[in-house]
Amino acid sequence: MGLGRRLFLLAGCTILDSARRPVRSAETTDRVLVVGDSQAQGLAGGLQRMYRHETSCRVVDRSRISTGLVSPTRFDWPGSIAGIAEAERGAIAIVMFGANDRPPISPNNRETSPAAVAFRGSYGAHIRAMAAGLEKYCAAVIWVGHPIVRDPAYSEDMAFLNRLYASQAIGADWFPSWPLFMDDDGNYTAYGKGIDGPSTRLRADDGVHLTPAGYDVLAKAVLPVIDLYRPLHRPPTG
Repeated sequence: MGLGRRLFLLAGCTILDSARRPVRSAETTDRVLVVGDSQAQGLAGGLQRMYRHETSCRVVDRSRISTGLVSPTRFDWPGSIAGIAEAERGAIAIVMFGANDRPPISPNNRETSPAAVAFRGSYGAHIRAMAAGLEKYCAAVIWVGHPIVRDPAYSEDMAFLNRLYASQAIGADWFPSWPLFMDDDGNYTAYGKGIDGPSTRLRADDGVHLTPAGYDVLAKAVLPVIDLYRPLHRPPTG
């Protein structure tokens, strides 16, 4: 079993089963609010391209590069999110973090060490605050997991954070991006099928971010979840 496949399984990632998820609101929305770091910014761009032919839907990009949930020095997301959500009341919220939040804990000490317990407690509280602040004002909250990355140790870190997102984002729909960017053996790959079919480069040179084509792949995959909360709108053609 490849490293990517093992990490994906450990992350407990299960794609949303739409048959089990009721639409949270009878109202439709014409806004998709995107919050998070530079990965979220790339996803916002992909969503804008997906909805470019649908004038009734507007993507509101409130992402901030080089930010995260570990430290409020760059931007205090947990303290600011309710105000951001209130300003876009009724929007469908998309959240994506992780690249700047690598946990300062050895993979061998993540279950029982005091440092691991402390990190899970503090980071989990930030995740819950984000989800609660968004859910208070938004029609739905969709938390997108971080994709597999090229460096194996970095991937271990992102898998660890994905488990926290999936378990601590109370009330949010969990959407794992991990399986979208693996090869057939479950490992990192820089190439894959674009939204038009042919294989193309999906990952940036740093092995962490995506190319515009990669963000398009991610955005198109998230669209069906968004459309659960836009029941009167036809899915965009992309």
